Amino acid sequence: MLSYKIRKASLGITPNPSIILLHGYGSNADDLFSFADYLPDHLNVISLEAPLDTPFGGKAWYSIHFDSEQDKWSDIKEAKKSLAAITKQVGYFINQYNLNRKDIGLMGFSQGAILSWSLLMDKPDLYRRAVCMSGYINTQLLEKPLEEYKNILAYASHGTSDPTVPYDWAVSSINKLHKKNPQLTFNTYPDGHNVSPENFRDLLEWLSKTNLD
Repeated sequence: MLSYKIRKASLGITPNPSIILLHGYGSNADDLFSFADYLPDHLNVISLEAPLDTPFGGKAWYSIHFDSEQDKWSDIKEAKKSLAAITKQVGYFINQYNLNRKDIGLMGFSQGAILSWSLLMDKPDLYRRAVCMSGYINTQLLEKPLEEYKNILAYASHGTSDPTVPYDWAVSSINKLHKKNPQLTFNTYPDGHNVSPENFRDLLEWLSKTNLD
């Protein structure tokens, strides 16, 4: 069982829609949970904490080989293990907190965004939408070629000066997906590896527009 923090919905009729927060490398469940007060009150907000310790403190969903090329940058075996653990725990949340199983979203930053892409694309029966910030689509984690995915509902954002996850990685992968998914939103900002106030305002607006009636 992964550690987590939860802010239960205070508006709406149960079962409520929910959003699962996945933090980045070296962070923890407190990080994105700081957004909870600004997210809509009809959402259950659940922030998961990754299972692995990093050499620099904090947690990780999988190890990163910072000096390697893109296709060897991530420990794929560990990443897939985390994907399975997240999906298993979301199943637990559905029963434990009476979540609306037809309206579960994801919000991930950096490493958490990379996993959010994979979860959204390969588990469409479980996840309806995702916010993916400062990440990219790692095709090594997908179950089929990128060109075969359709009806992906996602908001992606990236800083053009990101020194951690290269901007080009995001552009090249997301643009390929966008060709068959015109409803996908991809915003760029003159920022580094962070979520600017403008970006946060835009993603809140996107969440509002993509709520179910």
